[in-house]
Amino acid sequence: MKKQLIQYWRSLKEQEQQLVVGAGGVFIIFVLVMGIFRPLNNAIERAEKSQIKQQELLVWVDESIVKLKAAGNTRIESNQNLSQIVNSTRSRYNISISKMQPSDSSLRLTLDSVEFNQLIEWLDELVNQHGLRVENLDLSRDDKSGYVRVSRLVLEN
Repeated sequence: MKKQLIQYWRSLKEQEQQLVVGAGGVFIIFVLVMGIFRPLNNAIERAEKSQIKQQELLVWVDESIVKLKAAGNTRIESNQNLSQIVNSTRSRYNISISKMQPSDSSLRLTLDSVEFNQLIEWLDELVNQHGLRVENLDLSRDDKSGYVRVSRLVLEN
């Protein structure tokens, strides 16, 4: 096969050889651009867009935390205990509680994977409608986008 290619190459005129070399160079440049540089640029653009989204989410989370803390200063008296309030409201927001530890005036919760927006809405209801206060909230990102795991949520009356 190699000998046949060499023979074929030698049978071409000098202009044809230059044309084949030029076309080969253009083809190599095309492969480099389309196979390496363009995918790299696309990946960089996607990473930049993802970073911008993450920064926007962080700003929104920070604003939500400030709102929750500010709203937590209002006091609303309820005749239900903490466990009753939490259990009666969690189903509306698809909150799955894996651990609940009541104490005198507080309730410590551990939550399974929960959509972040649902968690914020639920906490907003607990704070603004039931007068509870979020004393501590430890959460981490879940594998699913938009979901978090709450390792510790401490609610107080």
